[in-house]
Amino acid sequence: MRAFVTGAAGFAGSFLSEYLLTSGREVFGLVQDRRNVANLAQALAGERSASLHLVEGDLGDEAALWDAVREIRPDEVYHLAAQSSVRRSMEDPAETFRVNVRGTWAVLEAARRAACRTRVLYVGSAEAYGESARAGRPLEEKDPLLPVSPYGSSKAAAEAIARRYGEEHGLRVIRVRPFPHTGPRHAPQFVYPDLARQLCEIRAGRRAARIQAGHLDVRRDVSDVRDIVAAYVLALERGEPGGVYNVCSGRSASVREVLQAMMVLAGVTAEVVVQADRLRPHDLDALNGSGQALQICTDWTPRIPLETTLRDLLDYWEARNTMRDEG
Repeated sequence: MRAFVTGAAGFAGSFLSEYLLTSGREVFGLVQDRRNVANLAQALAGERSASLHLVEGDLGDEAALWDAVREIRPDEVYHLAAQSSVRRSMEDPAETFRVNVRGTWAVLEAARRAACRTRVLYVGSAEAYGESARAGRPLEEKDPLLPVSPYGSSKAAAEAIARRYGEEHGLRVIRVRPFPHTGPRHAPQFVYPDLARQLCEIRAGRRAARIQAGHLDVRRDVSDVRDIVAAYVLALERGEPGGVYNVCSGRSASVREVLQAMMVLAGVTAEVVVQADRLRPHDLDALNGSGQALQICTDWTPRIPLETTLRDLLDYWEARNTMRDEG
């Protein structure tokens, strides 16, 4: 079976590529620059490396993307490539919409033009729910998408395109809305890896015992990235074409609680300082989801405890710091 993965060298994309390889797929990973694929180092050095093919390209080069998909003729398309930072979307909404909306259209159009019976997974975001999260209960797929950021708006718009491609062109499109997830390889512009990086630098004596943070009391349903990518594969295999599924753990924690847990795991005591430039306007107090629809359809449940996720995240940043010292 052939799988085409956009954003294959990214955070979740690299774990998804590894997961697909272990399940016997031949993986074609779209990357922007084959010289910048550090997240795929393990896969490229592993025993199944011959089944991983890097396809260098950009979502903005639509003709090249269409040609690549036509040549590969994948059985599955996993569309993960995106501009995924809420903060960056506020700084450059135009680029966010170019990548997330037009890029999604380009991938769907490539699948349509390939004229093969491929199944397509569109990876959206729980951020698209926006104001619906203020209802004070776990979000369900029937809740309206009322985004409060350019990022959330772009993901809602792209999801609408994905839905229409299924309805109008007969593409077998399954949509998922992942809630926040973290783990090794997560970039430091996101909250959990940023906190882990700071803790590791404090433990190594590189910075004062002071943690810089944004909103501490917002609550998020948080999962391990490795659980999330397993859910993606099951959703594409067993999901109903045209269906949409939340991907979430059903457990929530505040940023403060996560930070306290990481401080215990790291053996670090530090002052926590809230910085104004880290506060996000229109931030949601809570973002909690119900994953019942996905569980019923696929039997997927998260398996990795939050403590394990946080420990692995800290170990990843500890290793990064060690490599920097040795370099």
